Amino acid sequence: MTRSSTLIAVVSILSAAVVPAAADTIVQEGSLEGPAGQKNHHLIDLVQFDTLGGTRQLRFVRLEFSTWLFAESVTNGAGGTVHATASLSIDYSFLSGEPIADTFANIDVMVDNTGKPVATLYLDTDEPTVEYTQPAQLAPWIGSGGITLAAVGLMTVAADPPGVIEWSAGGLVQYRVIYDFIAVPPCPADLNRDGVVSSADIALLLGAWGGAGGDVTGDGVTDAFDIAALLAAWGPC
Repeated sequence: MTRSSTLIAVVSILSAAVVPAAADTIVQEGSLEGPAGQKNHHLIDLVQFDTLGGTRQLRFVRLEFSTWLFAESVTNGAGGTVHATASLSIDYSFLSGEPIADTFANIDVMVDNTGKPVATLYLDTDEPTVEYTQPAQLAPWIGSGGITLAAVGLMTVAADPPGVIEWSAGGLVQYRVIYDFIAVPPCPADLNRDGVVSSADIALLLGAWGGAGGDVTGDGVTDAFDIAALLAAWGPC
């Protein structure tokens, strides 16, 4: 008797947690779970990066997605081979619909069915990575709110493959969000680090306009807000 009717794919959203990691890294991770045989839609709420009043500057955000598919067959030993298949796919996107990543794990095997019953375990994984490094890409990740990703998972499994006593499969989907940052000096407006905010720092700010080199506010881009912050900090640090 096979167990294909009770297959569970570990693909509803568990509460995400922010986990302390290395001194210059924040890791947020979680997982998804749900039933097999139908599309499962999930929303993943990610915490935005906190600059702590401008004392930390975000360098990059890396999203790591891992999909694990595992299956087990127990043959009946009647001879020949057993064909067993299972797949697990996950598509990730922002709520706006912009796709950012997809994973696909697949098991498609021909199992020897000669001799006494034999149990065999199978595994397949897919682990893509997405990284954001440019100011325009990083800006949405900085703030006190959150970012929501939409994940759609689908698991399919062959129903009752002939020649088996048991055939079961399941999956696991995990994600990690890594915020890599550097500590900003106590006086971020002092761009040339000479201990005073002066016209020399304004020159450096203007020279870095639009990029991250003159970022005083910690939002990842040099703009008019940085000029205002620099003027407010004018004088010795």
